[in-house]
Amino acid sequence: MIDAFGAISVAGPPGYSVRMRLATLAFLPFVLGAQPKFEVVSIRVVPPNAPNVTREIGFTPLLPGGQYVDSRTGLWSMIAFAYEVKDASNRLLGLPGWAKERSYSVAAKPPEGFTPSIAQVRLMMQAMLADRFHLQVHHETREEAIYRVEVARGGLKIQEVAAPEPPEKEGFPGVVMGDSGGRLLGKKVTIGFLIRALAVHIKKPMVDATGLTGYYDFDVKWTAPEAPDGHTPASSFGPDGAALLISVLQDRFGLKLVKSTGPVEYLMVDRVEPPTEN
Repeated sequence: MIDAFGAISVAGPPGYSVRMRLATLAFLPFVLGAQPKFEVVSIRVVPPNAPNVTREIGFTPLLPGGQYVDSRTGLWSMIAFAYEVKDASNRLLGLPGWAKERSYSVAAKPPEGFTPSIAQVRLMMQAMLADRFHLQVHHETREEAIYRVEVARGGLKIQEVAAPEPPEKEGFPGVVMGDSGGRLLGKKVTIGFLIRALAVHIKKPMVDATGLTGYYDFDVKWTAPEAPDGHTPASSFGPDGAALLISVLQDRFGLKLVKSTGPVEYLMVDRVEPPTEN
């Protein structure tokens, strides 16, 4: 019932009542546990020949007030954030070719004055993807060959440092691979974050079994050995490059990769369509 002061009364047990002003009704989905949604969403296709976007290390599309704004992002990236897929390049399956190739400019804002948590922003992204891309997904767990990342005999060889203090954030580990070698660079990085970055190059699910919870700085470079004919390997992105990276992890980081089997969770795309722009 709405009273003369613009408030709504909600019936309850005898002697119990709740009154809310109508201005709060926009937030009822958050209060009552329904699927939260962005109030305003703009999605536009970025032309393939548009200039590249330069990002600073630690870039995030999340802005104050629960906004999600990115001038150039892929659908896979939005799905990975919405469903918290930590290794989207390997564990997000079923996207059609167009969905992998197109980039979008996205600006999504929640109701004015509301500051949701990251978990709620993820839910709002899920709702946006369902509304605008007609996205349908399901989780699937498979028993597969994996790598367990453990501390090698002799102990960890990289230096632990103090945790970042706000507004400072955890650094993003840089992984550079080339025909002549590679480089791993990180500042105040957790082992878990390092493992997620390495999984892109090693091409096999990796599980953190180190038990390490600290932050670390490192800057490690290496050179690919010459092939028997006197030439360097054709590419360090292939099996030889992955093997070399695994060797570097043990020799220079004190981390070893142990072959094992275990459950690997995938996010499977059942349906997706191009969005209507606005």
